[in-house]
Order: sequence, then structure tokens, then C-alpha cells
Amino acid sequence: MRVLAIAGLLMEACFLGMVLLRDLRQHTIPFLALYGAAFLGYVAAAWWLRRAPDRRKVLVLAFIVGLAVVFRLTLLFTTPPTLSDDVYRYIWDGRLTNAGVNPYAYAVNSPLLDPLDSPQRALVNNDWMASPYLPAAQVYFAVVYWLAPDSPLAFQIAAVFLDLLTGLLVLDLLRRLGLPRIGALIYLWNPLVVVEFAHGAHVDALMITLMMAALWALVAVRGRLLSAALLAAATLTKGLPALLLPLLVRRWGWRRTALYAALIVATCIPFALGAGWGLNGPLSTTGLFGAIGIYASFWNYNGGLYHWLEVGLSGCQTAGAVSPEVAGWASTWVAKLIVAVLLGLTLLAVWWRGRRQAGDLPLLRWALVPLAAYLLLTTTVHPWYVTLVIPLLPFLLPQKEKATRVGRFLVPGIYCSAIVALSYLTYLDPANLREYDLVRFVEYVPLYLLLVWAAWPAGPGRPGTD
Repeated sequence: MRVLAIAGLLMEACFLGMVLLRDLRQHTIPFLALYGAAFLGYVAAAWWLRRAPDRRKVLVLAFIVGLAVVFRLTLLFTTPPTLSDDVYRYIWDGRLTNAGVNPYAYAVNSPLLDPLDSPQRALVNNDWMASPYLPAAQVYFAVVYWLAPDSPLAFQIAAVFLDLLTGLLVLDLLRRLGLPRIGALIYLWNPLVVVEFAHGAHVDALMITLMMAALWALVAVRGRLLSAALLAAATLTKGLPALLLPLLVRRWGWRRTALYAALIVATCIPFALGAGWGLNGPLSTTGLFGAIGIYASFWNYNGGLYHWLEVGLSGCQTAGAVSPEVAGWASTWVAKLIVAVLLGLTLLAVWWRGRRQAGDLPLLRWALVPLAAYLLLTTTVHPWYVTLVIPLLPFLLPQKEKATRVGRFLVPGIYCSAIVALSYLTYLDPANLREYDLVRFVEYVPLYLLLVWAAWPAGPGRPGTD
């Protein structure tokens, strides 16, 4: 308990230090130093879990949950989000919806929207295009904006509420699966989760809560219908939870799977009316999928394997993104085709494994695979993207008296959530935002090696076994 207390106090001191910095983007190096120190405390606490005594379980759990709340409150009432300006897009979209304007119909800088002007409008990034966020996210933006107009703090509070709700779902699932509930520390104390939700207010908090609720419904109450509806809502927030379909369709059955698809289509249609679908080409700046198409075609930041494929195929030696115009569209699309095939093969393997695998714990462990594969293969990895896999990490803990190698996969998961923050070094020169070769190397090469170490030798340590 002493180790846990010292680790927690160290982490809280680091979060207080971030409060004193106020603008974390302007103080990138001090922020990363504090973030690194907080992760040292987190790793010490996670290591302590391996030898945690069985006595005083309730006291230890209360301490873990209580300090998790304190961490978030520390960052919550300090400054508006500074590491990312996404919250201003949330505010603008919520403003439009509450005014009866479809957020997919007009680019932010459209003169037609001048009657709705606000100070936050000037802070929205990529104001030359309409919203890139899916319908469930738009409903969320509208509700939060209606409760507290033009308030970044309201979105931070909402993200923390959802984040802690995810923590409660993790706690309950751990209990039901016979895993130590104190293992929820792996999610609740993760500094990346704390910073990106309590400070960053990212909508990913909603997506993750809905995704974990869909898994909880399947495990806790055998609610296949509820599970399908919740995963549809998660997919309609950001599309990534759809990667879990290969694991879930067999458990849902075809009727619930059809319901999942029907809910998505039925929800999208009203938003597309009047704004269009945005499928007129890669530069369609309006419509339901217009901005998403731009993202898929041109966005490229902090990727791993994809970046090296693109550089190798194009011959353009650069630390940062290679634009399709420079690399050539052929090189860009070949690189994307390769990673798409690799992701498709991963999903096929997960589906095949799901057909042969029974039990709730293997389901949660294998859910990590398609989500992690996406992060390893995608073109763009902002730090908050990694929060997607963190609530599933506690389920890698071994069950009582069943020592397995599966816990090894905690190491690359924790490493990734720690090291991805180095991508914020792009803020060192605000006038010339760029990526660094060394940062990418330190992020991905050790991560690949740790994944190989975790998976080798093949056998009882594979995800889904126990």
C-alpha cells in the first residue's frame, strides 16, 4: 500500500504541475517532463498490482478510485484545452444544431453562417470544411452545448463523466470475470486517459463508453439486442468500434447484426438530407461524409508502418507526412492498400478465432486485437487515439491461480500510451509544425519489438487464452 500511495502522490504532484503551466502547448518540454514523471508513478503502481496482497481489498479499491477522481478534478478546472483545439469544433457544431442548422451543410467559414458568429468560430481548425464528426457525436455536441453554451469546460466535464463511467464498467466486468478489481487502476490511473479527457475533452470518451457498454451488455446481462444498439451508437460517434464486428456477429446472430446496420443507416439519413452524402470526390468539403473523405485521402500524422511504406514507395525522404501530390497518388494508394489488406487479414483472423473461442474473458482480450491493429497500421495517430485500447488492458491480468503469458501484452500497451505523447513535440516550433524521425523511431520500433516479445513463444500467452 505504501508503494501505491507514493506513486499516487507523485502522479498528483505532476498533474498539479501541469495546472501551473496552464498552456501545455506553449510549454511542451515541461509538460512532457511532468507527463513522463506521472507515468513513472503509474508504472510503479501497475507493477505493485502484481504483488498486491489480498487483504484490505475494499480500502485499496477505494483509494484507487478516489485518487482517480482527484487526478481528473485537478486538471478539469484549470484552463481550456490547449494540446488540441478540437473542442471548438464541438462547440461550433453544437451551436449550429441548436440553431436548427445541419452541421454537414456548410463549411465553418461560409458567409451564410455569419449570423451565427461567435468567438469560438475563429478557433475552429480546418474551417474550410464542414464537420468531420458522425451523427451520434453531433447529438452529444448539441446536448452539451444546450446545457452550457459556448463552454469548453462543459465538454471537459462531460468527457470526465463519461471517462469515469467507463471506469465503472471496467470495474464491474473485472468483478464478473473473476479478475482483481484493483486492476481497474490500469485504466483509471493512466496519465494519457486523464490528460486527454479531463484536459482535452475529446469526444473519444463518448465512443469508448458506448463501446465498453456494448461489451458489458453482452457479458453482464446477455443483452444481445442492447449490445448491438450500443455498438451502433459507438460506431456513429467515431467509426472505429465497427472493427469489433468480427468478434460480435456470431454472438449477436444475424437479426441483431441486421439491427446494428439498420440503426446506423436510419440515423445517417436525416443528417444527409439537405447536406448531401459528401461522396462527390476527395475534396467534397460538405455533406455527411465529405470531411471524412478528406481525412481518409489527405490526413497523415504520426503513423508507423504506413509512413515507412509511403516513404519507401515514393522515395521521398522526410520525417513528416508525404502529401499525395509530392509522393504521387500511386505510391500513396499502394501504401494504403497494403495496410488495408493487413488490417483485413487481421479482422479475418479475429473472426476465425471468434468462431472457435467461447467465454467472456477471451472476447474482451481478443477485442484488443483489431483495435490495436488499426492503431499500428493507420495513417494518423494522435495521442488521444490510443485511449481506445486502454480500457481493455485490465482484462489481460491473469485470473486467480491461473498464471499465463497473456499479461505480457500489458507491457506494449502501457508503453504505447506513454510514448505516444512525444508526438506533441511537433509544437516546439509553432510557426513550422513538423514531425521528427527520432520520435517516430522511439514510438514504434520498441513497440514492435515488445509485441514480438509478448507473443513469443506462441502458446498459452496468446490473447483469448487463460
